[in-house]
Amino acid sequence: MNWRSRLICAATALVLASTQAWADVLLLVDGRIVDAKPLVREAEAVVVKFENGDVRVPLALVLEAVIENEPLDEPATPEEAEQRKKGMVRFDGRWMSVRTRDELVSKRIAERKRAAEELKGYRLWRNAREERTKAFAYKHNVPADVFASYRDLMETYFKEFCRAWKIKPPKDLPPLSVNLYCDYDGPDGFLQVSGAGWGVLGYFRYVDPMDLNFYYDRLDPRGTEEVMFHETNHYLQKLIDLKFSYPHFPGESLAEYYGASSWDPQTKKITTGLVLEGRLVEVQNDIAAGTWVRLQALISTEDMYEHYTWGWSLVHFLMNREEYAAKFQKFVLALPSAKDVKRSSEGFGLQTVRQADVFEAFKSYLGLKDDDAVVELERKWHAYVRDELKVTSARGLEQAAMTASRTYPPRPIRAKRLFKEALDKGSQNPVAMHRYGQLLAADGEKESARELFKKAIERDPLEASFYNSLAEALPESDKSERERLRKLAREIDPSAFRDVIVIR
Repeated sequence: MNWRSRLICAATALVLASTQAWADVLLLVDGRIVDAKPLVREAEAVVVKFENGDVRVPLALVLEAVIENEPLDEPATPEEAEQRKKGMVRFDGRWMSVRTRDELVSKRIAERKRAAEELKGYRLWRNAREERTKAFAYKHNVPADVFASYRDLMETYFKEFCRAWKIKPPKDLPPLSVNLYCDYDGPDGFLQVSGAGWGVLGYFRYVDPMDLNFYYDRLDPRGTEEVMFHETNHYLQKLIDLKFSYPHFPGESLAEYYGASSWDPQTKKITTGLVLEGRLVEVQNDIAAGTWVRLQALISTEDMYEHYTWGWSLVHFLMNREEYAAKFQKFVLALPSAKDVKRSSEGFGLQTVRQADVFEAFKSYLGLKDDDAVVELERKWHAYVRDELKVTSARGLEQAAMTASRTYPPRPIRAKRLFKEALDKGSQNPVAMHRYGQLLAADGEKESARELFKKAIERDPLEASFYNSLAEALPESDKSERERLRKLAREIDPSAFRDVIVIR
C-alpha cells in the first residue's frame, strides 16, 4: 500500500513538533502521522516520547515506524548472531550493513517529511483534489486510499440502485458534486465550507445547485459510510423525478433502509437490506415502554421522527416479503407522476405528496381494500419486528446510546444503560467508552468514568480528547497529574478541546 495515501490532514491526523526537531516518524494505519518526536520500539508497541509523558501505541495501530539511529536488538537466532558478526542487520526483509540501513532510514524520513509538508497545502479546501466520473464530480482532502474506497462505493451504489429500481437518469444530467472533508470544525472544515449545522455528519442539498457533503470521521468510518448510504439515497430518489421531493415517509425510511447497506472494498460489492441495529434498538426501547406505532399514524403523520425508526422497520418488512416488495416499489415510483396520486407544491418548483395522501396511495398500491386489511398488514409488520429483527452486535447499542445522549431532549439515563449493554456485549469502541465516561462523570461517578477514559486511551492512545477528559475526572487534589494530562492533550493535538458531537 502506498504510504503517501496513509497521510491525513493535520487537524485530525498530523502531530507536529513545536520544540526540538527529532527525525523519527510514526505512521498509523488510519492515516495519522506523529512527526518530530523521539520514538522507541518495544515488543508490542512503539513508544512516542512526548514532553509531557510517554504514549505507547500498540503495533496493531502502526503502519510504519521510522527511527533514526535505532539501536540494534540482541540477536534472536543463530543466523542473526552470525550476520551481526559480519556487521549486517535485517531491514525491510533483507540483510544489509548498519550504515546502509541508516542511509535508507534517513532517506525515508526525508520523504515522509516532504509528504507531510505537501499535505499542509493539500488539506486547505481551496487545494482539495478533484476527480470526475459520469455520475459524480468529487472534491476531497482525505487520504487517497480512503477516497478511493468511498468513490468506488458511490459508483457501485449508483449503478445498483438504478438497476434495482429501473431508473434511467437523464442523459444530459451533469455529474453531482460530492464533497468529502477530513476536518470537522476547522477553518477549512466540513461545517465552515459546506454550511452544515453543528452535529451533522453529512447532507444532500436537494435544490439547485444540488450536492452531497460528508465528513470523514476517522474514529468512526463506518458511521461515515452509513450516512453516505443514507444521504446519497436521497439523491437517488431524486433521479426518479427531478421535479419531485419525496415526503418524509417513504423518503427517510427508504434512505434508512439503504443506510444499513454494507460495502466490501476488496470485492467491490454492496449488500443491501441489512438490519440497522441502532434504529432497531430505538424501536425495541419503544416496545419495552409499551409503545407500538400504528401503521396509519406512521404513514399519515407529517415529519414524524418515527419515520427513521419504525418507518425503517416497515420498509425492511415490505422489501423482505415477496408478497409486498414489488407492490411497495410500485407505490414509491408512483408518487411523483401517477395520475391517481394527489400532489401538492413543495416550493422551489418542486411537487410533493402530503402524508395523508401518501397513506391513501399506500393503501391503493399495497392492495389494502378496507380497514381490516390495514390492521392485518399492521399485525404482520409488528410480528416481524418482534420475532425476526434481532440485534446481533454491540454497534446497534452504541448507536442508540449516542442518539439518546446527543439528540434533543437528551436521555442520559437511557444512554448510560445502552452504553453499558454495548460494553457488556463486547464493544471495543473507544468513542463509546469515552462518551459513556462523560455521562458518568457528569453524574459524579468519576471513579468509574476514569476507568472508562483509561480504557479508551488504551484503544486509541493518540486521541487527545481522551486525556483531557481523564484530567477533568481526576480529584482536584491531584493538580500536577491533571495539568500534565491537559498539556499532553494539547501536545498530541492542539484542537483536543473541541469535542465533535455527531447526530445521526
